[in-house]
Amino acid sequence: MIKQENETTMTYQTSSKYEIFLYLSYLPQWQEANLVWLNCDFDHDLGIGVDDEAWWVKQGVLAWNKTMQEQVASTDGKAIHVLPLSGGLDSRIILGGLLKNLPHSQIVATTYGIPGAWDFEIAKKIARKVGIYHETFDLTNEKWDLDNLVVAASHLKYPVNVYQHYVRRKINEYFGRECVYWTGFMGDALAGSYLPETPNVDKREAVKRFVNTAPTPNYKDRLFQGALVDEMVDQCPWERLYNRKFTLDQQIDMGVRQYSLHQPIVIVNNFDFKTPFLTASWGNFISNVPYKWLLGFYLYKRIIASCYPELAGFPVTSNAGMPLLATKYLVLIGKTIGRIQPYVVRRDPFRSHPRTNYINWAESLRHDGPLQETVYSTIQALKKRRIIAATEIDHWWTSHQNRDGDYSLLLTNLSSLELLLQVGLI
Repeated sequence: MIKQENETTMTYQTSSKYEIFLYLSYLPQWQEANLVWLNCDFDHDLGIGVDDEAWWVKQGVLAWNKTMQEQVASTDGKAIHVLPLSGGLDSRIILGGLLKNLPHSQIVATTYGIPGAWDFEIAKKIARKVGIYHETFDLTNEKWDLDNLVVAASHLKYPVNVYQHYVRRKINEYFGRECVYWTGFMGDALAGSYLPETPNVDKREAVKRFVNTAPTPNYKDRLFQGALVDEMVDQCPWERLYNRKFTLDQQIDMGVRQYSLHQPIVIVNNFDFKTPFLTASWGNFISNVPYKWLLGFYLYKRIIASCYPELAGFPVTSNAGMPLLATKYLVLIGKTIGRIQPYVVRRDPFRSHPRTNYINWAESLRHDGPLQETVYSTIQALKKRRIIAATEIDHWWTSHQNRDGDYSLLLTNLSSLELLLQVGLI
């Protein structure tokens, strides 16, 4: 399907790097995979044998308060602090720390996406209630200018989906280099995301689960997945990922996916970024939390509620627009409302679900507009490189337009591949 490379320096053996990028939306940096960058003392033991929820919540509150005090103290006392605010947990706990340690006048919240989506509306509601300035970027009117996308690609450290990075970079371009920027990077990963109920104890099974976690829909088959599993088991530097405090699932996610995918998207080079979840104070706490308290963000939610009860009362995107500690019954009601709402309140032209991430990618690529035009023109340019069969590219585009499946992520990955090739990052 995709022509293999003949380059002698190619890192990927069983699959071409183009296949891997299209399938995962990024290129895993096997040779750099490690856990050192988490910045915590893995020999620091806390609460061994303690099975008391209240004790762990108290320790979490102490660790977070110390983290935010230290992080704010390390900045210019007169700096403006910019926080991308959504309806999620990470930006909320950071906001609480900023409000506790800074004057309101020095805090700016910013949100990008579409009106009507939970992330967009919840952020507006929170900012208005706590009384801080809030700058929004409505992506329904975004021009998706090709030159700007190329610039965004040129500033990436590793190959990722350029469109995801582009919308994040808009914040930094708008506010400039004089501000301090805060990111929730690694917050959810350390607090319990991507965890199975029962941890894997076999490397191959852990890798198999990793490879099948959120892959690009409608791309490739099980044969390709098997080849990728073989490659990862063989090439991962397991000795640099191993740590007794983390399971195999956590080690792979943090050492590979978080490092190679999420970090390049949310942390923009040459800007002053604060990463509170990567401080020793928080890392030494969260790395000791018993596995059972991490599942479903159980302890994390209770730490947030204990630290900032007012913020905990606001809706949460992952709870279907219900408060932080809402019951399963209320979350079910929220999901029902979410399914009905697009057909009752048509706030955007493509009936996006309230959980929409940034914009409705699928429908935007099916309607005339700048996103469709830019993606189409770049994948036509990609066809001329003859590294991916033109018939397959045409098939994916046509299938998406005919609603034979949702190929939106694959199409933006194809477009990103062309942009990354233009700047020499792949």
